[in-house]
Amino acid sequence: MNARVVKGLAVAGLIGAAAATLALVSYSFLTTQFGRGSYILQEGVGFFWEADRPPESSEEKAYLGYRAPDFALPDLEGRRIALSDLRGKPVLLNFWATWCPPCRKEMPDLQRFHERYGDRAVVLGINWAEEPEVVRAFLERYGVTYLNVLDRQGKAFVLYRLTGLPTSFWIDEEGVLRGVWYGPLKTDEIAVNFAKITRAFRPERDRGLELRDETEADFATESATENEREKAQRKAKEEGSP
Repeated sequence: MNARVVKGLAVAGLIGAAAATLALVSYSFLTTQFGRGSYILQEGVGFFWEADRPPESSEEKAYLGYRAPDFALPDLEGRRIALSDLRGKPVLLNFWATWCPPCRKEMPDLQRFHERYGDRAVVLGINWAEEPEVVRAFLERYGVTYLNVLDRQGKAFVLYRLTGLPTSFWIDEEGVLRGVWYGPLKTDEIAVNFAKITRAFRPERDRGLELRDETEADFATESATENEREKAQRKAKEEGSP
């Protein structure tokens, strides 16, 4: 074996070792709490393409107004669930992981929404790259009964251009992507945002407005009563002064 071949093999070995080391460091970073922390979204903020706006395009893209990218992933029983199979009902896609504190915080709210409105909308949880046994134990612990699938290779995460967890998407009955929320959700926020993107929830939006009006009316009544009380107290002081 001549010197050139030996040198080439040595260089190839060094490159391979460097690549392996980089992969190991990257994996270690992403699987430590420090690495995961950079993907956790603590505060919630959302953007919406409301129901009265026509779709921007029939093309599949993870952009508001476009058709939501389709995918098929296995649930905990091994059945493959395709997003397109759920067409006909509005869908909330919720991307999450067991190590994400805001994901754990919002899980009871997602379950409450499912229990209240499961006949009108689908909640579909998508777990990021965890073992089925870990996911199953977590869902059982939190009493979660809505549909969840496993994204072991991160395909859906790439399709939807995820930058952090939790992240949720609202999809209307026709499969149009109409809302995105970065961070944890509350039950009422889910329902109110569905009212923005689908007519199936318009009665809930109207009821929400009624509740807001009632609250504002109660506040106005309380404020008026407080003003009258203050006036009476001032008058009593004035009359009691020498």
